[in-house]
Amino acid sequence: MTYWTLRFVPISVFAMLLVGLVGCLSQASSAVAEDASWRHLALWDDGKAEYAVYEVDWARYGDRFPGRALLVLVKEPWAPDLEVKADTPREDGFDVIKLNHIRDVPTGVYTYHQMASLFWRREGGELQKLASSSAEACGLSTGFMVGGELETRSYFDGQGQRQQPWPDDALAQDGLPASLRQYVTGPVPETLSIFPTLLTGAFPPLQATAWKLSRGEERTVEVPAGSFSAVELRLEQGERFLRYTFGTEAPHVLLQFEDSQGTEYRLAKVERIPYWAMHDAGDEEWIPAYLRFAPPAE
Repeated sequence: MTYWTLRFVPISVFAMLLVGLVGCLSQASSAVAEDASWRHLALWDDGKAEYAVYEVDWARYGDRFPGRALLVLVKEPWAPDLEVKADTPREDGFDVIKLNHIRDVPTGVYTYHQMASLFWRREGGELQKLASSSAEACGLSTGFMVGGELETRSYFDGQGQRQQPWPDDALAQDGLPASLRQYVTGPVPETLSIFPTLLTGAFPPLQATAWKLSRGEERTVEVPAGSFSAVELRLEQGERFLRYTFGTEAPHVLLQFEDSQGTEYRLAKVERIPYWAMHDAGDEEWIPAYLRFAPPAE
């Protein structure tokens, strides 16, 4: 609509258009505020990390194997020249929120050791960097994304070493225990673009795909860590689903996870702790006894 046509629009119609525009802007501002709310909580400035341990049933080889997962969420200063954590805050740096997603599952005579480390800008939520690895007795596969470029290396035939652009609007599946928190409250989009998990030896097709997103009603959830008020965020793609249940109280800790293949996470314990200093003999007692790693009995 040009200025010349706008001149002849009745005042009542113009007012309706103006109200609609203001409404859209207000709605957009609300969405941005909700997106940022959990990342901007003062608790991230307390010098500790959200440290959560989960009992896991992992779907693999047509069976479900018990194991353990750790989700570690913490604020860190960033060194943009090296794309790593800064020892101390820098004038040219910024804050990031880091998620370390760690999973260890014994399968038969060997154990999978898997980890994804993701870094988002605290201010805007953009994914700054991703690094992943999956190691077991057969081999090692890795993923690395920085500057919008993803490099993967797999020991599987037909995969090997590959490079490709990271899709701008995609959320990393391995980071959803953190990045989905923006939808626990506030507006929920109908679909999300999800880049598949890199916590695996043989990579799936490395392309982002659309998943339908829905949010359930608030309810009480029982997990080994206790009873919590929670909401479920469900991603669906045909018959496939990813179901994440978060606490309604900020910062919305992940309580449960389940996928259509049969993998499940159940929160066993969570606390804000300086985990990097808890490396001495005896500190493992923080972890529930049945989820600790220990040498086999003789």
